[in-house]
Amino acid sequence: MNRRDFLHYAGLVGMGSMFPSLTNAADLSKTGRTVVLIHLKGGNDGFNTLVPYGDDNYYKLRKNISIKERFVLKLEGANQEGFGMHPQLEKLKPLWQKGQMAWVQGVGYPHSSLSHFQSLDIWESASINDYSNGWLAQVVPELKQGLHGVIINKGGVEGGGILAGSKLNAVTMQNPASFIRAAKNIKDIEINHRNPAIEHVTKIRHQLHTVGEQIAEKVGTSPRPIPGFTGDLGHGLQAVAQMMLSGVDAPVYKVTQGGFDSHASQIQLQNNALFQLASGISSFAKVMRSKGLWDKVLVVTYSEFGRRAAENRGMGTDHGTASTHMVFGGKVKRGIYGKHPNMGQLDGNGNVAHTTDFRQMYGTIAQNWWRRPNPWGQYGTLPFLS
Repeated sequence: MNRRDFLHYAGLVGMGSMFPSLTNAADLSKTGRTVVLIHLKGGNDGFNTLVPYGDDNYYKLRKNISIKERFVLKLEGANQEGFGMHPQLEKLKPLWQKGQMAWVQGVGYPHSSLSHFQSLDIWESASINDYSNGWLAQVVPELKQGLHGVIINKGGVEGGGILAGSKLNAVTMQNPASFIRAAKNIKDIEINHRNPAIEHVTKIRHQLHTVGEQIAEKVGTSPRPIPGFTGDLGHGLQAVAQMMLSGVDAPVYKVTQGGFDSHASQIQLQNNALFQLASGISSFAKVMRSKGLWDKVLVVTYSEFGRRAAENRGMGTDHGTASTHMVFGGKVKRGIYGKHPNMGQLDGNGNVAHTTDFRQMYGTIAQNWWRRPNPWGQYGTLPFLS
């Protein structure tokens, strides 16, 4: 296999993982519960997502880009007053009304990095200084053997991130159809044990061939599109739905919605990004509910950081600390969790102090969703699951 072929195959794998026992028909996850992680790429502004219209400091700091109270989508039945949704999230209102949506505010970590790359590494590894493994490496391998996760990425190639780790088996793809077409071009090969490097490369090729056959068998060589999905995130969630409905047994999927790095013209940028987010999640929830799978799915957003409390001269916001995230699913307990950061008390860089450690979210997923030991027990959990 020449260098070009190797890079092509490595791109399909994403993080060069191993795939043991993929052909074992009895290899099912212990819980049957799936987590769909949505990366809000760029650093979403939490204050204009879950709008604190009851906080005067919010309007003092954002004279031009704040969401006026008359446009805020009020959250009836919320356990905290003075908060509402950005108007572009209107398609998510039915999920709130059904009690299947939760908010977690003030999410961050101590001494927050304002670098996209470093902060994303911290979020995806759950570690302040060791990014070698994704946070899921501490939870998912004990759930099942075989395929642990799928990353849907428009470019088709992405590093492991949340699914990095020697015990995690994952693939990156644009969508099932493109993955199956590419995998069909990979001829099976006998594993060569002459030295570790050759053994690793031949294992990758053999296992890509195997996983390609498995996904093709489950999904079909020409997967039918599911109607109702639009935009990049929508098509990513459509791919997740295709695989889940076909019986591809992976406990984790990751998709991405970009457009949140709003240093300037934030109103237009965030309007578009949040509209796409709401449309994609709404369509995904409808499909999962119609197929009786909504109680088995937990959809969770995350982002590398939030934005500063005050607007800047470009009518945007710069990299900040704490943000707000969303959780959806048939087993979600409606509410607003975490404490609203004090917008009247900022540090020297104009940032609020976080009030919820992001590892509380991960611990809640591990302990209360997958029923696994919580590696981050010292941070506690959040009661957003019923």
